[in-house]
Amino acid sequence: MTIEEIIFDSALYSRWKNTFSYEEDGQTKYNTLDYEIEKFDERVELYCTECESKRMFAADRGVYKDARIVTSHHYPSEKIKNKPSLYKSFRCSASSEHSVLYGFIVVGDDLVKIAEFPSKYDSVKDTLNKYKKVLPKEKLTELAKAAQLESYGYAIGSFLYYRRIFETIILQAFKEGSFKDKITEKDFRGLRMEDKIDYVKEQLPDYFNENAHMYSTLSKGVHELEENECREYLPIVKTIIFFALDEAVDKRQKELRKKEFSNKLKQINTKLK
Repeated sequence: MTIEEIIFDSALYSRWKNTFSYEEDGQTKYNTLDYEIEKFDERVELYCTECESKRMFAADRGVYKDARIVTSHHYPSEKIKNKPSLYKSFRCSASSEHSVLYGFIVVGDDLVKIAEFPSKYDSVKDTLNKYKKVLPKEKLTELAKAAQLESYGYAIGSFLYYRRIFETIILQAFKEGSFKDKITEKDFRGLRMEDKIDYVKEQLPDYFNENAHMYSTLSKGVHELEENECREYLPIVKTIIFFALDEAVDKRQKELRKKEFSNKLKQINTKLK
């Protein structure tokens, strides 16, 4: 993973060896990973929960870093050195009061991600409103929960929610579509998923049809794959789901515009008669 992926995309409690290698002047050089995070200063686009839109964020100069000596009620005569930790903050371009924060702690030879604020759930829930025209409200909540579970490292749980979204897209296509000799919803629900997709393929987004085999991956993820395997495949599955949703939104907007112009044309024709 890149430094940027470790800071922004990794799940809470992810763990890496606290070493980082890079090439310079034809030689491989090494730093500690926490040092690389500390000096990371690139501008990044993130969702600002205060602005409720995407903004450019820049890293604050300096980090909250501590490895203080403390005492304990259990060991009053000992001076205990805390494990080194750092908190990296980024500031919104629209307001200095808007920030995001990521925390890491050094444990032996490893670095562990221990904090993220705002949470992944808070960061994505408002961005999902654009899908309310193509998904029921409860499914928007499930999309947000999928992101939240992913941020906690529960990839299998996230897979389950994405599979439910997949199934909802198929059922919505059936309910809204006009099919010759349309079967009942009960009969449709009883079909195998491959047959359901084939039945409603004319109603589905193209990108969804092209990647319909994803359902078997989602099902396998829920029932057979290990957590690490699901974590590896999750970004691809998520991308396909959101591409399909974006296409569905575009399709719905085009249909609404066509209907609107059709109604206006009818009004014009009525006036001209």
